[in-house]
Amino acid sequence: MNFMTIENVKKTRKQVSLGELFKGINVVIPSQFTEIRITGITDDSREVQAGNLFIAVAGHNIDGRKFISEAASLGAAAVLTSPGTDIHTDIPIILSDDVRTVLALAADRYFGQPSRKLTVAGITGTNGKTTTAYLMADIFSSTGKKWGKIGTIGCDIGNRFISSGNTTPGGVNIQRYLAEMLNENLAGCAIEVSSHALDQGRSLGVKFASATFTNLSQDHLDYHKDLDSYFEAKARLFTDVPVSVINIDDPYGKKLVERASGTLIKFGIGHDADFRYGCREMNIHGSLLEFSYRGSKIDIEFPLPGMFNHQNAAAAAATAVGLGLSFEKAVNGLKGAGPVPGRLQPVRMGQPFAVFVDYAHTPDALEKLLSSLREFKPNHLHVVFGCGGDRDRKKRPIMARAVSTLADYVYLTSDNPRTEDPKAIIEDALKGITDRKKCQVIEDRAIAIKTAISRVSNGDILVIAGKGHEEYQVIGTVKRYFSDVEIAKSELRKLGYGNDA
Repeated sequence: MNFMTIENVKKTRKQVSLGELFKGINVVIPSQFTEIRITGITDDSREVQAGNLFIAVAGHNIDGRKFISEAASLGAAAVLTSPGTDIHTDIPIILSDDVRTVLALAADRYFGQPSRKLTVAGITGTNGKTTTAYLMADIFSSTGKKWGKIGTIGCDIGNRFISSGNTTPGGVNIQRYLAEMLNENLAGCAIEVSSHALDQGRSLGVKFASATFTNLSQDHLDYHKDLDSYFEAKARLFTDVPVSVINIDDPYGKKLVERASGTLIKFGIGHDADFRYGCREMNIHGSLLEFSYRGSKIDIEFPLPGMFNHQNAAAAAATAVGLGLSFEKAVNGLKGAGPVPGRLQPVRMGQPFAVFVDYAHTPDALEKLLSSLREFKPNHLHVVFGCGGDRDRKKRPIMARAVSTLADYVYLTSDNPRTEDPKAIIEDALKGITDRKKCQVIEDRAIAIKTAISRVSNGDILVIAGKGHEEYQVIGTVKRYFSDVEIAKSELRKLGYGNDA
């Protein structure tokens, strides 16, 4: 599989007239512009090629209207933007009061409405989206149907992997990736749909075959302001979809059931669930899980550790059933599940203690992660963690409280401080530490990881939480290479442990 950046993805060069592209869509397009033919569509001025339509969106952080002149200089054939924009260019301007919706519909049309030809499963929730997407793809792959994935780690379009900066790409790139999946003869795609994407209309042009809800807890309140607003954004995915799959063990899942459309499958551990799951045995290498649906029961050896992964497995299998797979094939497809990058990812170098890297960066995710690791009865549980800058400050002490309550040793450090002072972020988190004696503050994340590894003993568990699969750290406005996994491996080698196992 080749790893490529978005900038290097081959652009589709299909030509279409503006009249065809916007037919039936609410835009103001002067008649003299309708026959102009475009060779591509983008909302990123850096990607503009000669003949492209540039869509200038006033975004949450970046105002695309400021880049209209740049797009014109790169050869844009026309611009779609909102009324009232101060424009200094000679290229045709098309206006709409709802640019985001028009962008989504136009991109869907330009790329040939690929989501109507693929089976597209949308997954939303605070935690578990990535693992559920990977498990869903594993299930269908076990039946000979290859699926793609779009999400936090990136976009797997079949023959290559594309790095992505967002959990859910913009409306243009979603359609571009789905179209490329069709060209690669993929049967379906699992898409992580974030609350930001739903609020900003990035997924409006996608025809989802199913929607899956994993859970909801405090996160992104710097954007949504409160949990109810956060929930309302998530709920939009379920308003018009053929199959709704909902975790009813979650209080917000129970609320969502009342509003979901289409065929409803409720999953959970209780008797009210249609699709039930439970754990019979568990160790650090996996679990023996039991699933039941419509009177049938199946036990399987599931290769991923952690109680939270049992919920992810149920979400994936229940969705597969909702999409037409038999209960037996859906559950048995979990047996061959592969590891998910940065999700309870083991770092094995032959050492007599366990080291995991995990993306958990919310109070709920940390609590579930550490509670699962406690089930393995380590001699001591060590945790390296930090809180992200320019994000919800209120969750920082709550995260710290969860960690300090469940861990024996805490190494409080930086995550991605972004434009905030790392020391100020740490001070916010320290307010939640229940026992300062077990907590050591080490601002430099690399030093924190190295210090923790130097202090772990036989039979202990160390978890490095917060960044998971990320291979960067953002300090100020600079993104530099940084990998929790590589730093951990390097330090283990220095301590005399062998090659990767």
